[in-house]
Amino acid sequence: MTYTNGIAPIVTVRGPGNLHHLSYNSNGGIVNCVGIMPAPVAANATNAVTNFLLGFAYSFTGYAFYWDGAGPAFWRVAGSQFAEPVGTSWSAATGVPWGNQIDLGLNVESEVATAANEDNEVIAYIIPGGLD
Repeated sequence: MTYTNGIAPIVTVRGPGNLHHLSYNSNGGIVNCVGIMPAPVAANATNAVTNFLLGFAYSFTGYAFYWDGAGPAFWRVAGSQFAEPVGTSWSAATGVPWGNQIDLGLNVESEVATAANEDNEVIAYIIPGGLD
């Protein structure tokens, strides 16, 4: 169960690109937060794999993300072997809101429009060595 007992989604990507992450629908009046986290690979390293752990805060009830790289991206819950493709834009994002109502192809453009930009400061962490 996502977000239960600290279990968060893991996004696995191949090659260079950016993971875009949105935290929205604050239950405490906090402004939406959006930003990118680049995969730390050289532009020509098309087979390099990066694993991102998506953090969360109990102040938000909505989370969405997408990958803009040339290579594939999949997400799963930590500890699970079941993986699904990641969205490719804010109009077709992967939504993992609180309560496990997973939404593939979620349109969150209106939430992004009101979000504070936090490029390279979003709550996404790179897992070293592919650990999870």
